[in-house]
Amino acid sequence: RKDDDSQSSTHDLRCDDDNNNDGADDDSDGGNSESDAVSSLSSASFISKVIISSAKDIQAARRQRRAIRAQKAFIPLDRDGPSSGGSTPNRYNREDDEDRIPDDHQRRIEFAPRLKNIQGEDCRDTGCKGSDDSLSGSAEEEQQLWEETQLGNGVKRHPGEQVGLRSSDSQHRQKKKSGVRIPKTTPPVVVSVVKKKIVENRLDSLTEVHRARQAELRKMEGDIENARSSLEVLEESSSEKHLEFYRSMAVFVHTLVECLQEKVVEVNALELELHLLLSERLEALLSRRRRTSGTRPRACSASPVSHTCLHLSVSHKIEDEVRQLLSAQTQKSHALLTCFSESELGVDGVKGVEIPEDTEVSGEENEQLQKKIDDVLQRSQAVFSDVQDEFCDVKKILSRFEEWRGSYADSYHSAYISLCLPKLLNPIIRHQLLVWNPLKEGGEAFEQLPWFTAVETFCHGHGHEELERSDRQTLSAVVEKTVLPKITAYVELAWDPESSPQSLSLSGLCHKLKEDFSIFEGKQSKPVKALVEAVIARLRSCVDEDVFIPLYPKKILDDPSCPQLSSGLVDQQFWKAIKLFVNMGSWDLLLPEPALKELMLDKLLNRYLMITLCSQNLHGHAVQACTKIADSLPLSWLKGETECLPQLQNFRNLLVQKIHSL
Repeated sequence: RKDDDSQSSTHDLRCDDDNNNDGADDDSDGGNSESDAVSSLSSASFISKVIISSAKDIQAARRQRRAIRAQKAFIPLDRDGPSSGGSTPNRYNREDDEDRIPDDHQRRIEFAPRLKNIQGEDCRDTGCKGSDDSLSGSAEEEQQLWEETQLGNGVKRHPGEQVGLRSSDSQHRQKKKSGVRIPKTTPPVVVSVVKKKIVENRLDSLTEVHRARQAELRKMEGDIENARSSLEVLEESSSEKHLEFYRSMAVFVHTLVECLQEKVVEVNALELELHLLLSERLEALLSRRRRTSGTRPRACSASPVSHTCLHLSVSHKIEDEVRQLLSAQTQKSHALLTCFSESELGVDGVKGVEIPEDTEVSGEENEQLQKKIDDVLQRSQAVFSDVQDEFCDVKKILSRFEEWRGSYADSYHSAYISLCLPKLLNPIIRHQLLVWNPLKEGGEAFEQLPWFTAVETFCHGHGHEELERSDRQTLSAVVEKTVLPKITAYVELAWDPESSPQSLSLSGLCHKLKEDFSIFEGKQSKPVKALVEAVIARLRSCVDEDVFIPLYPKKILDDPSCPQLSSGLVDQQFWKAIKLFVNMGSWDLLLPEPALKELMLDKLLNRYLMITLCSQNLHGHAVQACTKIADSLPLSWLKGETECLPQLQNFRNLLVQKIHSL
C-alpha cells in the first residue's frame, strides 16, 4: 500500500508540474492543509481509526474551493496589498496567495501596529525617502523607547503614577522628535543645601503650629476668666435664691388670678345694676322732655289756625322755597363775617334771651334714683372685704412686679408683663371707678383715685420722671382698656347731648385724654373706636328725635298778639337747638370731621335753624342767634380756607341780608 500510494502521489505531482508549473507551492500548501484537516478532524470527532484521503480527493477539494472563491469578491489578507508595479496579479498567483494564508489558530494577531511600521507607512504615504543610516538610527531609538515603555508597564506602580509616566513618555517622545537632547547626568547634590532646605521647611511648620497653639492658649485663658466671673456671680446669687423667688412669684400670680376670677363676677353685677339705673333715668328724662314739647302744640290746636302748626320734618317744600330766596340774594364776600362782632352790635352773648334750662326729673324720682345708686355703691365696698391687701391693693401688687423687674429684668421682659398688667388690674380698677361719673361737672377726676397714682409711679418712677422703660406705655394701656369703656357706657346710657354741663364735662375729659395719653391720635384702638361711634350715634339720635321747631304762616307771624307766638314755644325750641349746636362744636378734633359736619351743618343748621332765622320769628333776637352760631363753628374748619364752605353758603347769605337791613 505504501508503494502504491507513493507512486500514485508521485505521478500526480509530476502531472501537476507539467500542467500548472506551480505544483511545489500547491503540494506544500495542500500537504499542510491536508495534515491540518486530518488532525482537526481526528481531534474533534475522536475517531480512533485514521482515514487518509487520496491525492485525487485532495486535489478535487482544492479545485472546488478555488472555484467557489473565484465566484466571490474578497479582500486579500496580505498586509502588503497589491504589488508595487500596480499590475493586477493573475488568478493563479492570487489563488496561491490565498492557499498560503494560515488558519486562525496559527495566525498572530497584532492589536496595534508597531511604531516602526507606522513610521514606515507615513513615509511611504508621503513619498519621503531617507538614507538607510537615518532609518536604522530612528528604528533603534524607537526600539529603545518601546522597551522602556514595556519595562515601565511591567513594574507595579501606584494608581496616580501611570498618568505621569505616560506624560513623561510623551514629553520624551516630543523631545526626541524635536531633536532636544536630555542630559543623562544630573547636577551634583550638595548635602548641606538639602539639609538647609529641610531645616527651613521644618522650622516654618513648627512656627505655624506654635502660633496656632498660642491663639488656642489665649482663647482658653479668656474662657477661664469668663468662667471665674460667672462663678463669682453665681456664688453671690445662688440658684436656690432664684428658684425660691420664681416659686414665690408663681404662687402669688396664681393666687391673684384665682381671686380676681371670683371677684370679677360681683364687679360685673354691680356695674350692670348701676348702668340700668342710669339708663332708666335717661329714659325718664327724655320722655318728660318729649311730653312737655308735645303739650304746647296740642294747646294751640284749639285756635282756628291750629292747622298751621307743622313739624319741620314735613316742611321740605317751605325749606326749598326759602333756600331759593336766599340763593337769589346778592353774593357778598364772606369777609363781612369778621366785621360782625358783638361790640359793634352792643350785644353781650345772648343778653336778653332766656335760654331754656336742662330738663331734669322730678324731685321724688331723683331722690329714689339716688338712693338706689348709693345702695349699689355701699354694696360694692364689701366686694374685696375678705381679700388681703396684697391681692386687692394695686400699689402692693405692682410692688411685686417691680421687684421682679429690678432683680431679673431679662425674665421679666421675656414674660411680656407690660402687656399682661392692664388685663390683670382691670377688675380692681373697675371696682374703684364705680363711684366715678364722667358726666358730673366738677366731680372727682379719675387721676385722684388710688389706682392711678400707683400705676403712674410704677411706669414713670417715684418722681414721675420719664425713664427708658418698657412699662412707660402701661399707664396709657390701662386708661384705654378701663377708663374708655366706662365713658362709653355713660355715653350710651346716661348722656344727654342737650345738657351743656354734661356735654362740656364729657368733651373736656376726652380732650384731656388726647393731650395726656395720645389716645385719639394715630391708629385708633377698639375702645377708642367704640367711644367715637357711641358719641356719633347719640348725637344723631338727638337731632333726629328730640329737635322740634314749629312753623307758622306769615299771617300769624305779622300778628304779635297771636296766642301761638305769645306762648314762646318757637323761641324755646329754637334756643334748645342752638344749645345742641354749641355742644356739638365742643367735639371738634375728637370726632371725624365729615361726621361732625353732617350733624352740625347739614342736619341741624340748614334743616332746622336756617328756616327759623329766615322766618323773622325771633322777635328781634336773630342777631344774637347768628352770633351764637358763628362762635360755635369749629375754627379748624375755617383755617386755611379761601372760600366759604358749601354747607355755610345759606348762613353767609343770611348774614349779608341782616347787615344790609341793619
